[in-house]
Amino acid sequence: MSVSIVIPNWNGLELLTSFFPSVIAAAEQYRARSRAEIEVIVVDDASTDDGLEWLREHCGHLEFVTVLSNDTNLGFLRTVNKGFSAAKGDVVFLLNSDVAVEDSCIGPLVRHFDDPNVFAVCCRAGRINSGRLDGGGKIGRFERGFWRVFLNYEAIPEDETGQLASFFGSGGYTAYDRKKWTRLRGFQDCLTPNYWEDVEICYRAWKRGWKVLYEPDSHVRHLGSATMRKKPMHAEMAVVTERNRLLMTWINLHDRKMFAYHLVWLTVKLLGSAVSLKWNYLRSFSTAFGKLAEVRAQRRTEKKEAMITDTQLVQKFAELVKRPGIYVVATEAEEHAFKELRDLRAVEHTSEQ
Repeated sequence: MSVSIVIPNWNGLELLTSFFPSVIAAAEQYRARSRAEIEVIVVDDASTDDGLEWLREHCGHLEFVTVLSNDTNLGFLRTVNKGFSAAKGDVVFLLNSDVAVEDSCIGPLVRHFDDPNVFAVCCRAGRINSGRLDGGGKIGRFERGFWRVFLNYEAIPEDETGQLASFFGSGGYTAYDRKKWTRLRGFQDCLTPNYWEDVEICYRAWKRGWKVLYEPDSHVRHLGSATMRKKPMHAEMAVVTERNRLLMTWINLHDRKMFAYHLVWLTVKLLGSAVSLKWNYLRSFSTAFGKLAEVRAQRRTEKKEAMITDTQLVQKFAELVKRPGIYVVATEAEEHAFKELRDLRAVEHTSEQ
């Protein structure tokens, strides 16, 4: 299958010099091994550093590298959507500029798209500075009126048969079926500039009967929030984060009992915010409520397109954590224990051969 790699960039000269060569190496290896077409598209979001000059100097000779430039700063979400619109590959691999890619990363991701129901496949990501897990498979749980989706799990392939589901794939290192992405119209514009957009699009995909998978054999290393640390107004981004979580819920949560449960807990959270004089959550709610007309229109569309229910999705992930070979890794101790177990199984597997 042909592959497009899309990388949004904003003032990322230091990141590009550190991590972009690994992307090129992975792209060249995939092209050599699969004999499939590949392209790398960097979408620059009106940067003011010398990143574009660096790309021209070091990658101008590579025919499969394209650089697009925004005239004004559009934010992560719209910049990504622009990159996907330009992409021509069957599969689009979305990467942050602060991600280092292992040479053999792309092939294991792409093979899953032989299944016509697969929408996205996410990598296993380690943190560059600490070596800890940055992202594995994601477990979805509906608790206290909201989806909790950031709990990681790991898997030992010898114990696990079948595909590994993930509630969502991180927008920093996930591959997508381009045609399905287009049918979903990409990231929801109401979530601009960013946060929860990667969760929201995967939630929509699951509801339409498609799959989001985890591929532990595709390895990347993530610096972690490097691009966002350059952004000002962290308190404002916290407000946007909670706003987008509300918008995602209002658009896609269709089960009446679950939505009623959401409204009960939303009321509790709003009252708690008012009593404690912590106004950020009230601001998040207010800005989300201001988009209610857009939410209703999107909600009607998604209800018509939905093929599975919210309760079926809850059940899917409740069953996933009970399967052999699945290990929830919520703490550093659990990560360490899993690593020891995985290494032991690898030794046992080698000795059996």
